[in-house]
Amino acid sequence: MSFSISGRRAVALVGCAALSLSVAGCSSSGSGSSAAGSSAGSSSSSAGSSAASSHAATTAEADPDAGLPTGTQLKADLLSTGLPSGYSLDSSGSVDTGSDYQAPSDSQPANGSDCSNLGATSWVDFAGHGSVSFAENDYVDKATSEEFAQEIDAFQGTTAQAVMAALADITAKCPSYKDSSTGSTVKVSVATSASPEDGSVVITLSDSAWEGTTTLEAVRVGRSVVTVLCSTNSGSAAMAKSTATQIAAKVAAGGSK
Repeated sequence: MSFSISGRRAVALVGCAALSLSVAGCSSSGSGSSAAGSSAGSSSSSAGSSAASSHAATTAEADPDAGLPTGTQLKADLLSTGLPSGYSLDSSGSVDTGSDYQAPSDSQPANGSDCSNLGATSWVDFAGHGSVSFAENDYVDKATSEEFAQEIDAFQGTTAQAVMAALADITAKCPSYKDSSTGSTVKVSVATSASPEDGSVVITLSDSAWEGTTTLEAVRVGRSVVTVLCSTNSGSAAMAKSTATQIAAKVAAGGSK
């Protein structure tokens, strides 16, 4: 199986400005004037507090990327050691969004997607939701043609949960597909944790014409989703679980979520 790297992601940054509020008081003789001054001061203070709260809420809404990791940060959480002997980095497949964010957009049409792309990098795009930052790379064992791809995507709001739910239902869109190399049929099966939106999704690609299987695993960590692809002659499920768990732990420990 070969990987295809898609060039995604343009940059959009949103800034915010600070609000300052100044209240001036006045005084005059008489209890009525004093009471009026006190009331005016209280009203001004309340208005200032309300305006500040409103500004904070508006700022949060205006910057949905706040607190999300950049591609540069996510790249540091990808595995670079501990892979099986013989695997070497495919530099052409190393891609990330750098220090900027991109505007999210639907990554795949709801229907009509080429299901054979499940066996390629960026298979998380089948969920149909675009990320604002990402980092990915892949490793290949040229002697055995085995492959390992890894990716981390960061999403706005609750989109990460929607991504996991969509991947858990991938067989509704792609129950199987034809292998372009062998002409045989690849069966797609899914296993999920009790709550896939908050746990993991494991997708297995199997074909009687293949020597082994390909396992895809997705794990959500906060607003980020870790995805791996392992295409091996044997043990792809164990490798996918191990590597996805390691990456998820790095994302959680580093706060890149």
